[in-house]
Amino acid sequence: MNRPDEQARLRRDPALLGTAVEEMLRFESPLQFNNRMLTAAAEIGGRHFGAGTFVTLCIGAANRDPAQFPDPDRFDVGRRPNRQLAFGHGEHACAGMNVARMEARIAVGGLLARFAALEPAQPPRRDRRARFRGFGSLPARLVPAPRAGVG
Repeated sequence: MNRPDEQARLRRDPALLGTAVEEMLRFESPLQFNNRMLTAAAEIGGRHFGAGTFVTLCIGAANRDPAQFPDPDRFDVGRRPNRQLAFGHGEHACAGMNVARMEARIAVGGLLARFAALEPAQPPRRDRRARFRGFGSLPARLVPAPRAGVG
């Protein structure tokens, strides 16, 4: 809603819906932090950590890594490649990630088809949790799309 040019681009080219969902996940990763325990000694950022050390992974920061994502603070519904980490990776990947992606494609695609305009009605209110990113409220102005044959 805050990027009308990208919303218009997605409306013009609905085939971008899949890449748009991946970009939404990268840009506003729902899981910001995750914890792991080192199973072996490791050097991270020039510091040595022993086996058994708990580390906190900042997924939100990884999804804005300029070495991985050119112009990482720009929202791009056609971004490719987009190897975002919103659902984790490897054996620790979220078991429900494919269902979540499908739900997002259905929800976003439905909103774009049903409404001619999706705009912020008021500033959003962020949820106060640090680990999970989301909104406590997201007031929107929705303008219905004209119905075919109605005029």
